[in-house]
Amino acid sequence: MKKFYFLLTAIPLLFQSQNSVEHFIGYNFITAQSVGKIKGDIKNNIYGHSLTFGTNLENQTEEWVKFLSAKNIKYNLIYLNLDQMQNNLWGRNYGFGEVYAASANVDFRLMRFSDFEVLFSPTLGLAYITKTVHTDPDSYFFGSHLNAMFDAGLGIQYNFTKNYALTSRFSFLHFSNGAIQLPNAGVNTISTSIGIQRNFNISTHTEQDQQAETQIKKQALEIAVGVGQRGKYKVKEAFYRVAISPAYSYFINNTLGFKIGLDAVYYDQVFNPEVYDDSVPYWGKSWEHWRIGTSVGTEIKMNKVSFNANYGYYLYFKSPYNQKTYWKAGLRYYFTPKFGAESIMTAHQVQADFISFGLFARF
Repeated sequence: MKKFYFLLTAIPLLFQSQNSVEHFIGYNFITAQSVGKIKGDIKNNIYGHSLTFGTNLENQTEEWVKFLSAKNIKYNLIYLNLDQMQNNLWGRNYGFGEVYAASANVDFRLMRFSDFEVLFSPTLGLAYITKTVHTDPDSYFFGSHLNAMFDAGLGIQYNFTKNYALTSRFSFLHFSNGAIQLPNAGVNTISTSIGIQRNFNISTHTEQDQQAETQIKKQALEIAVGVGQRGKYKVKEAFYRVAISPAYSYFINNTLGFKIGLDAVYYDQVFNPEVYDDSVPYWGKSWEHWRIGTSVGTEIKMNKVSFNANYGYYLYFKSPYNQKTYWKAGLRYYFTPKFGAESIMTAHQVQADFISFGLFARF
């Protein structure tokens, strides 16, 4: 602990400057419990650590920072031990491995009083999980080593001196691979963390280096095309999907937009009840090669990156389970104000259908 305190104190001294912008480094201890019963569970403890590197955004002039009350952008390195979450299937105690993850998040300030701040912190990352169904047959949670990490929660930051702050957070944390490989039960947890943060400055010329924010067209027709896969159960093969989504979008400013459109999905292989993999319950199955829905949603643009979320109703879907609704969410990156790349997950209720990776254009 003394070595870590020295790290927080000494490293920032290398970056001190009179012409500066505030950055910080922080450490958090994490403890969590999974939500939902593990088969034959005898222990439900998760613990870990995170190291954070961040930048304070409060002096930034970009519209999205002011409009959304963005305070920080953070990059996190995370370790979690899932072997303390155990079951006793097949007569032996079994843990679910270890997690090594990298994530990024933005802190949005909800309120401030005196030296205390309340923050909302959505987080997205990529995690490597050591045990899967392919390496450990008893592991029914994960079908792949690589999984997406989603985290959203409320935090409190107490700035007890100019350069130091105590941080704590209560959040919902989820790991899954978006059904790219099955099984994809994933892990849902309620987590808490407590830590310390050290602020420091690095030399920069904020007025000269800061680029002008790209202005987005207020209203436009758009088209997005993506390709994705849904895994087959316990084998490294997949069904493939093509997603085509024409829409109309309207931005009330350079940050917040709304859209309405169609979502067409093509299946390379339709539902066959005589195939074992198709006997596994899955709400995205279709008797036909096409399904079509209409959806409404929002887009929150943060410079070149945006978050998208839509809720939809099927106009045409030959579903074995009579599925009527769906939702989708994901990220976009704007190469130009009219063209970019996106990654979108489509889901039914709480079950992931597939993740598409593709391009979009606005006209």
